[in-house]
Amino acid sequence: MKNKGYTIFELLVVIALSLIVGAAFYTFYNTVIKENISKSTIAKQEQDAFILANQVVKDLSTIGFGVDSDRLKINDGTACDLDPNNNPFLTFCYEQKQYAYLAYLSLAGPEGQYAGCWGFIDRTGTLNTYYIVNDNKDNVNKPFYLSYSYLNKQCPPYAGNYIRLNTLKELKETFTYDPNNPDPSKRNSYAFYVGNNRYPDDFKVIFSLDNKNLPKECAPGKIFNLQKTIGTSSSPVISCVLDFQVKYVGTDGSIDDKIKDINKLSAIKLCMIVQVGRKQSVPDNPPNYSQAGGCVQYNYYNDANYNEWRYYRWAVIEQVIPLMNIR
Repeated sequence: MKNKGYTIFELLVVIALSLIVGAAFYTFYNTVIKENISKSTIAKQEQDAFILANQVVKDLSTIGFGVDSDRLKINDGTACDLDPNNNPFLTFCYEQKQYAYLAYLSLAGPEGQYAGCWGFIDRTGTLNTYYIVNDNKDNVNKPFYLSYSYLNKQCPPYAGNYIRLNTLKELKETFTYDPNNPDPSKRNSYAFYVGNNRYPDDFKVIFSLDNKNLPKECAPGKIFNLQKTIGTSSSPVISCVLDFQVKYVGTDGSIDDKIKDINKLSAIKLCMIVQVGRKQSVPDNPPNYSQAGGCVQYNYYNDANYNEWRYYRWAVIEQVIPLMNIR
């Protein structure tokens, strides 16, 4: 019996059906991917909101890291950008009384592979990023690392570009460290990794509110993305943010909008109200900051969208962040 082959018409039908099915799968896949991307910075649950906020807290805890003493000054806590004659390393303000803007200097800011690495240069010119300790339990000598990168990796004494501060945190120079050829003239100094970045220009970090390209799940009205900008690179950290404040915490425990004397500054307080999940079917009164916590309570009732906002859940975040790098 002679085998019968496929006709051209049958082949064309099969090809057409394959294209239709393939297009359907591609459309489905593309939609799912875009949906996941659009929701990547939206808190699905209250726990998610705090996880996202913890990343902001981690960033803010590096304020002043590696910054020389000449720049660790706050002459006027109201300027809207870092300026040698105003706020050399830290400022928070409201632009046009609407968009919150926080700017600061940190050598951990660029988030590179070795960002955040530092060490002490001993009398031989060797950069020490760890020292050896004895584990009494196993009687084994082990390295104890002083330095961890922004990516939470241990920092051996990498070859590369560093800035050098003396023990008074005064800026001495930018230099290239070679582990195979240590320079004793650099002794008794702190060294902070800068790589190919320019100090201090490339180490300015900005957190600001932006209402462009909001996810469709966000509540209507004055809702924002919290953007993080380093140099020319900007990306949303948290979406659907209703309010963002930063307060200065004094050494006496006071909380204020501005502190002019850095010696009286001990911490900052992060205040945020973030949307959790999508619109709900049952309304509820949105929460607010604690009255005695130092954050300015958000005035829901003066906004035309208040009744609509009651159908969304909100997480209130109040976090004091010690500034360990300004002393």
